Amino acid sequence: MERELDGQPNMLTMRELVITGDDHTGPVVTVSDGERTTRYRAAAAHFEDATTFFPVLGRYEVWQLINLTNDTHPIHVHLDPFQILSRRPIRYQIPEHGIEDLSITATVTLERDPGDELGHTIDGNERGLKDTVRVNPNEITEIAVRFTTYSGRYMYHCHILEHEDRDMMRPFVTMPAELMPFMA
Repeated sequence: MERELDGQPNMLTMRELVITGDDHTGPVVTVSDGERTTRYRAAAAHFEDATTFFPVLGRYEVWQLINLTNDTHPIHVHLDPFQILSRRPIRYQIPEHGIEDLSITATVTLERDPGDELGHTIDGNERGLKDTVRVNPNEITEIAVRFTTYSGRYMYHCHILEHEDRDMMRPFVTMPAELMPFMA
């Protein structure tokens, strides 16, 4: 997500989204895929915000990376490799003032934007295990990740140094399954 600031460099943040119900009255990201619509709210936007990802050691997770900028972002996940599952074209709308410090309002539809010329395919050199994935504009990229050995605090971030320096990174904490019942 890119937020333009007056007289300062733009902020590039990675918003972590969580599913929210229809009763949520604040800003939401609505993702429509045919007949199915899911509403999300921002749970975190800056590196120092509370950690919201707690992957369980040994369990597969599917992460969706939604790119709502005009740039391609090479997203690097620390600790263990992952597999790219899919790239899906999207079109989106962000209303004026739809991006604030933490909140975001956007409508995302899983269909090709008329001006989108990218193929949104998984290239041959991307078919194995990876530690970095290219997330193109107008795209949802899905990865399957499984953390296997080490518990602790790690991060994922954009591998473009200027983007990373402008807050495009977030922490996650890998946890043994035995500790998950104690997590709030």
